[in-house]
Amino acid sequence: KSGNKKIHSVYCVLYLAPNNVLLSEKTADSFLKRHKRENTGRFEEFLPGNLERECIEEKCNLEESLSDLLLWESNHSENISLEPQTPFKRIVGGRSAAPGEIPWQVGLIAKPSGQLFCGGSILSERWVITAAHCLKEASGSFSVRVGEHNTQITEGREQDYEVLEKHAHPRYNATLNTYNHDIALLYLKDPISFSAMVRPICIGPMAFIEALMKQPSPATVSGWGRTRFLGFTSNILQKIEVPFIDQTECKKSSNERITPVMFCAGFYNVAKDACQGDSGGPHAKSYRDTWFLTGIVSWGEECAKEGKYGVYTRVSVYYSWIKYVMSVTKRRLASDVEYPDS
Repeated sequence: KSGNKKIHSVYCVLYLAPNNVLLSEKTADSFLKRHKRENTGRFEEFLPGNLERECIEEKCNLEESLSDLLLWESNHSENISLEPQTPFKRIVGGRSAAPGEIPWQVGLIAKPSGQLFCGGSILSERWVITAAHCLKEASGSFSVRVGEHNTQITEGREQDYEVLEKHAHPRYNATLNTYNHDIALLYLKDPISFSAMVRPICIGPMAFIEALMKQPSPATVSGWGRTRFLGFTSNILQKIEVPFIDQTECKKSSNERITPVMFCAGFYNVAKDACQGDSGGPHAKSYRDTWFLTGIVSWGEECAKEGKYGVYTRVSVYYSWIKYVMSVTKRRLASDVEYPDS
């Protein structure tokens, strides 16, 4: 049975080896043929080998900055904004993340206002993933900010990058449905400078991400959006942990259509949810100390409303599209360099 499985790759960037962003079919196959782990089950079968060691030596975690996090948490005093700057967005019922705790988190910064209006996640040195409706919200140009923590002060870790190309999913049509196929890729003009505080998150093949998403352990959602429906935004990056909701329950809870490329997460009667302004940000889960992007903050009926859940873009179904866009863009840009117009 296992011999007939289709071999998939897992994306994750090595900032020590930035060009090696995708495991080859041959390499992935060699991982599968190695000895099986103890307690191997159906979930384990989706993994192309030892992801913790083979996918990323840096593991997309925060081992190197653990001491910084502990020091920050012991001395931290929260700084919450008193007034909303614009009708944009924060996490409801969350708590402040430590600097660098969510190193793949980015903010989309509107020009010329400097307003942070959406979130996103770092996939590689040049690629960021966000919600397609965030591109619609951006009335003009915007930049991508990495290393942000407190939007009210400059902490020295922030870096702004210009967006060279925007790739909304080809089936995204805001006229028909603002949130169906709500996913977009941003290609940056210059490569991101990685550090312990700025790192990518991994993505994996559909079967693996689906299995991980449905595991009982909660996912982490983060952003600078509103603290409650029509409430104030937060200066400091917020995070919450939310469980996956069965698709049948998800559909029953909503007055709007829940399509197969969406999923729900959250609580029926607990005031914890993503809110306006968190859009585009990550819904992430950890597997053996490696973080994977499982969803993108998309929409909801108000925020943390009883009987309602947050709705997210199902990243698993877009794995092939993400690979395709990255690959085609790389080849096209390489061709532009090799054969410039005369």
